[in-house]
Amino acid sequence: MKKNVSMLLAVLMLTALLPQALAEEEKPFDVNGMWADPEFDRTSFMILNDDEGWAADLTGAEPDGGYIIQMYWGNSADSYDNYRMVAHREGNRLVYDNGLYVRVCSDDSEDREAAGTQELLEDAGKGSFTLTEEGTLKWEDSYVESADEMVLKRETVEAPSAQELADEYYRVIAGAEKETAGAGIRQAAAVLDVYQFCFNHALWLVDPDTLGANMLAAREMLTGAEAAAFDENEPAVTAEALRLLTESEDAGGAYGDAGAAERMESLRNDVTVRSGVSFFLACVATLENIGEP
Repeated sequence: MKKNVSMLLAVLMLTALLPQALAEEEKPFDVNGMWADPEFDRTSFMILNDDEGWAADLTGAEPDGGYIIQMYWGNSADSYDNYRMVAHREGNRLVYDNGLYVRVCSDDSEDREAAGTQELLEDAGKGSFTLTEEGTLKWEDSYVESADEMVLKRETVEAPSAQELADEYYRVIAGAEKETAGAGIRQAAAVLDVYQFCFNHALWLVDPDTLGANMLAAREMLTGAEAAAFDENEPAVTAEALRLLTESEDAGGAYGDAGAAERMESLRNDVTVRSGVSFFLACVATLENIGEP
């Protein structure tokens, strides 16, 4: 009898602990986004899961579904450090051995000889980011001595408002006429505006449900003529924006004619901007996935 009772108690204890164990096992590993430590107020990290295979752009190697990490570290008014790593997951850690660390001197530096130059600091930095139980990240790095002093916390960005979406996206696309003289230049300018919009609002960091709701509200702000013009022009603008994500040739042609080629290249070569553009255009195409009733 005692043996049966003991077995029953053991089963009950196991049953009670099972949901907790499963919850711990299924706890998601979510590190995408912007991270910073208030004590290091000139430093910020961007971490992106490489779902699109963009790591190949940084390393030249075949993408393996890892993580792209970019870090900005402001030194002074004249210079900043830019760090890039491509990491892979090991348990609750991101591990890398390819850290590329560069010091950039701004174009308006008082040191005219150094202005606009870049200095390679390290091209094989090794280290890791560990996700703690508290939801912070601890950093270890072979080059940055103060890395282990940082306690990185996730930063959030507010989604653009319905008014901002109406004015800076929907009405911009509505104005990109296709059948008039100079239409190619206007379309190129509209595509650049889409990339700039994603950059200005850091769309790779916003809450998708809030963005979806605001997009639906923005659409309701358009006049009938604006909505019709948007529906007419959006497919071509979106197709061109997506082409720039997937093709490597330099932006030229109409972008050069519009005086936008250099800015377009700068935006499309930033992996965070590309992530934001890809996400935003997916939202445009499938609003039902991000909050449509």
